Amino acid sequence: MVNPRREIRGRHALTAAALSALLPGFGHFGYNNRRAYALIIASVGAMVAAVAYVSTRSSTTLLIWSVSPARLRLVIVGAVVLLLLRIAVAVDVYLTVSRMRLLTERGALRLWSVVRIVVLFAIVLLPHALVIRYASAQLHLLTQVFAAAETEAATPSPAAAVTVPEAATRTPEAPTVADLPPPTTVPAAAPSPQTWDGAERLTIVLLGGDGGFDRVGVRTDTIIVVSIDVDTGAAAAFNVPRNWRHLTFPDGTPAALRWPDGYPEIANEIYGLGQRSPQLFPDVEDAAGHAIKSALAELTGLPIQYHVLIDMEGLVKAIDLFGGIDIYVTEAINDRIRPITEGGPPIDIVVEPGEHHFDGLTALGYVRSRRGSSDYHRMTRQRCVIEALIDQNSPLEILVRYPALVETVSRHVHTDIPLDRLDELLALSRTVDTSRIVTVNFIPPEFPRGSAPIAKVRAAVAQALRGTAEGANVSLAESCQAPA
Repeated sequence: MVNPRREIRGRHALTAAALSALLPGFGHFGYNNRRAYALIIASVGAMVAAVAYVSTRSSTTLLIWSVSPARLRLVIVGAVVLLLLRIAVAVDVYLTVSRMRLLTERGALRLWSVVRIVVLFAIVLLPHALVIRYASAQLHLLTQVFAAAETEAATPSPAAAVTVPEAATRTPEAPTVADLPPPTTVPAAAPSPQTWDGAERLTIVLLGGDGGFDRVGVRTDTIIVVSIDVDTGAAAAFNVPRNWRHLTFPDGTPAALRWPDGYPEIANEIYGLGQRSPQLFPDVEDAAGHAIKSALAELTGLPIQYHVLIDMEGLVKAIDLFGGIDIYVTEAINDRIRPITEGGPPIDIVVEPGEHHFDGLTALGYVRSRRGSSDYHRMTRQRCVIEALIDQNSPLEILVRYPALVETVSRHVHTDIPLDRLDELLALSRTVDTSRIVTVNFIPPEFPRGSAPIAKVRAAVAQALRGTAEGANVSLAESCQAPA
C-alpha cells in the first residue's frame, strides 16, 4: 500500500524543483533557507547585471555582436552551462524535499513521477535549446557564406577613376593668409573623414546568377553596383544591363591585354569567364568574382571591393519561405521559363497589370521573362521583387523563420566579403538611409544598346555621387508601387 505522506512529499518535491528550475533558490524556501538566499541573490544579481549590460548597448553594437563567431560560441557555451546549473539546482531541491526514491510500491505512481520530471526538464530545456539553435544557425551562416580568406579590390585605371565633383567634395579650399585667424586663436581640428581601407567609398556588386543543372557556368543576369560614402552613409545604386558588350578591364591586367577593345561577349558572361579562365585574373582567391568586379570598376570608374551572388533557386526558396510576395505588375506578361531544377516543372507566367501575389517560381518567371519586353524592363522587375521581399517581412517574421533562411542563404549565396570585416560593414549599413538612395538604370534612350557607353556611364556615376538626379545622363528607376 502507498504511503500517503510519501506521495504528498513527492508532489511537494516536484513543485519545489519546478520553482528552483525557473529561478534558482525559489524552491528551497522552507527546506534550506541559507542555500535559498544564496542562490536567489546570485541568480537575480546575474540576471539584473546581464539585462542592464545588454540594455545599455546600442542596436548597432548588438547587431555587430551577432556576427562575431567568438561571441556566438560564448553564447552557446553559456546556454549549456546555465542549463546544467538549473538542472542541478532542481535536482538538489527535489532530493532535499523528498528524501525518497522515485520507486514506490505502485508502478503507476512511479511512471507518473517520471512523466512529471520529464515535463519539468522539457520546460527548463526549451529556452536554452532555442538560444543554442539560433546561435548555431548564425554561426553556420557566418562560416559557410563569409569564408573568404583574402579579398582583392578591383581598381579602375587611373584615367577611368571617377572623382566626386568639386561641389560635393568634403575637403574645403585652402584658406588665404587673410582668412587665417589671429595667432592667439586655436582653431578646432576638423574630424577626419571615415574611409574603407583608405577609400572614401565602399562599393559592392550585387549579382543574380542563372546557373542551373542544364547550364555550364553562371551567367549574371542581374548586375547592380551599390556605392556608399563611408563618411556620410549617402548611397547610390546602378543597374547595369546584362547585354552590354565590350566592357573593358583595368590597364595592364592579363584580361585587358587579351581584349584591349573590350570583352566581345555580353556582360553577364564575365563572371563565367573568370570561372573558365582564372589565369586572366591571377593572384586572387576568387577569379570569377574579381573578373566581374574588374569590368564594372572600369565601367563605372569606382574601385569595387566586394561582390555578392545569389542563384535563382535561392531566390525561389527565400520567397516561398515567407509565403510569397505582393507586387504591382506594370505590364502584361505571358511566357514559359524552362525548369531551374532537373525534373522540375517549367514556369508558366501569365499576368495582367495590377496587384498580384507571387510564389517563388512565379516571381522568378516574372523577373526572367523577356517575351514582348526587354532586358531593361526586366531590370526594373528584378529590383521590385527584391524590394518586395525585403519590405514585406517584419523582423519578427524573419526571426521565426531564421534557421530555415540560414540554410537557404548558406546554400545559394556566395560572396568574397571576409568575415572579419562583416562587423564594419554592418556598422556602415546602419548609417544608410534606404529611402534616399539614388537609383540609376542605364537604359535607352539615354544609354544605347550594344556596346557599353563607358564615358557616358562614368559621367552619370559622377553625377549620382553628388546625390542628384538631374540631367539627361541620369534615368531614375521606375516606381514599384501602384499609382495613387
